[in-house]
Amino acid sequence: MAVASRLKDAAKGFLKARDRFWSGVWWTEWQIRRNEKKLANALEEFGEDSMPVRQLTERHRKLVKGARYWRPSDPVVMRVLEASERAGASRSDLRVLALNRDVVRVSDKVQVRRGWGYTLLAMSALGIFLAIWLMLMAQVVSSPARWEVRAAVAGGLTFLFWLIWPGWGLYTTRALDAAASAGETIERLGEQHNVESATVISMQEQRQHQR
Repeated sequence: MAVASRLKDAAKGFLKARDRFWSGVWWTEWQIRRNEKKLANALEEFGEDSMPVRQLTERHRKLVKGARYWRPSDPVVMRVLEASERAGASRSDLRVLALNRDVVRVSDKVQVRRGWGYTLLAMSALGIFLAIWLMLMAQVVSSPARWEVRAAVAGGLTFLFWLIWPGWGLYTTRALDAAASAGETIERLGEQHNVESATVISMQEQRQHQR
């Protein structure tokens, strides 16, 4: 049981790291660290009540909240995303939608981009991906090499495509699933004018929230 639990935790950790890589959230986290250094220098040089410190502090808050949902968004959109998570929407779904900029502010409402065009694009991307894999498999199988070599190459290519697909799907089919799962919650809260203010995340808490 202990071994199975460790393997399960390792698999979850790998999938989480894979999504973080393809989402590019590491770039936002690098910007946070860079901004922290600038903020520390500004505090030392100008004091905490200075305009540069205020500007850097506000940028820090936006970046930290952006990292929480994988990409910085409009402040109103960010408040709706936070309210949606408190209402029970999956943070994973909210991250995918924010990453794809599928949650948008329209006048005084927040809406989720949906429609047959997005479905067609996602299905086309899936079809292209599978077609490329099948074409390569056909070339490997029909090659004159020994069967052991063909099996090894086919296995290696399949593993490579398995690693690439999450990045491909993150911007296509997973966005569709996320919109279907969390879209109604987001739009319901996006129609309200009294969405609760987003919680300010301190520098000490940012690493925890990003997880």
